Parts: sequence; structure tokens; C-alpha cells
Amino acid sequence: MENTPRDHTHRWPSRVADHSSAEDRNAIRRINELAFETSAEADLVEELQKDEEAWLPQFSMVTMTAAIPGTDLHSDPVAYGLLCRAHIGDAETLALAPHGVLPEHQNQGAGTAVVKALLTAAKEAGEPHVVVYGYPEYYPRFGFEDAAEYGVTAAFADRPGALQILVLDQSVEVPSGEFAYPEAFGAETRAPLS
Repeated sequence: MENTPRDHTHRWPSRVADHSSAEDRNAIRRINELAFETSAEADLVEELQKDEEAWLPQFSMVTMTAAIPGTDLHSDPVAYGLLCRAHIGDAETLALAPHGVLPEHQNQGAGTAVVKALLTAAKEAGEPHVVVYGYPEYYPRFGFEDAAEYGVTAAFADRPGALQILVLDQSVEVPSGEFAYPEAFGAETRAPLS
């Protein structure tokens, strides 16, 4: 079985979210509330925007369906993903969270498209690595590996293999140590599995 996702960009175009737009803000809230069946992730996005260090607007992305593939005609956003500034010990990294898709569009490639767009943007920006606390059967398709293999741990990571890291720049040494989300994630700096 091939471990590389198919390219769905023709069907699922992604773009940087416009948080000054009420339409985008409402779409992001709706996606997160429906994907997670709670308002916690939608509230988290809004809290992260108040954190000048953690909030990186260029890594807040939405994915739409292509109304007509190969054109600029798109639907409203159906998937959302965010990379925020986090830390491994004292070293900066990016964290992928939250990442969600409207229920009616799940398992069709929209989630894959938004993650690929985020990781491409991070690599192009020169970011060295990205951490996710997510399903170990999902994220390896993007190149994520068990973070423990790099000496990266997290007290909250109670599911084996769920704390994962993707090295974007092989010339940079991956720091070892305790991974921590920004304060907006809560006192334990824990996020639900993505």
C-alpha cells in the first residue's frame, strides 16, 4: 500500500484564511464546531489569535471544493487547519492543531489537502519541523514519525505513537525535550487527538 496521499489540489484548493473577513471567521468556527462536535477547537483558534507569539496567520488555512475544477470558482470553506508556534524545550517548532473537516466532506481528500497546503507553506517559510498529537494511523502519510524516536516527549501524550514530528529541514538538528503547546491550549498544554 502506497503511503503517499493522492494530489487532490484540483478538487480541494486551499488558501490562507482571511480572519478580517466575517465570512471566513464564521466558516472556521462552523467547521471546527461540527468536526469536533464541541466549541473547544473554535474557541481555541480565537484564543490563539490573541497570542502574538503563537499566532502565525500565514499558517491558518481553509480548503474549499472546486465548483469547476481548474477554475477560480470555489465553494465556501469545508476544511480548516492551523499551524501555531509551540516549543520543544526552549526551541521553537510548529504545532498542527486544530485540523478539521465538515462531516459531509470527511474521507474525501479535503483534510489531506489542507494539511498538505500547511506543510508546504511551512517548508517554504524555512520552518524546520512540525509536531502533531494525532492519530498514528493518519499522519505518517505526510511523513510524520513517532516523536519519541527524536527524544521528544509530552506529559499529556498518553496514547502510544500519537505524538509525532515531521522534519521539514534535514540540515537542522531536531531538539530533544518536552513538547509544549501555547498557553491557549490550557494549563496542561494538551490538545485532543487530531
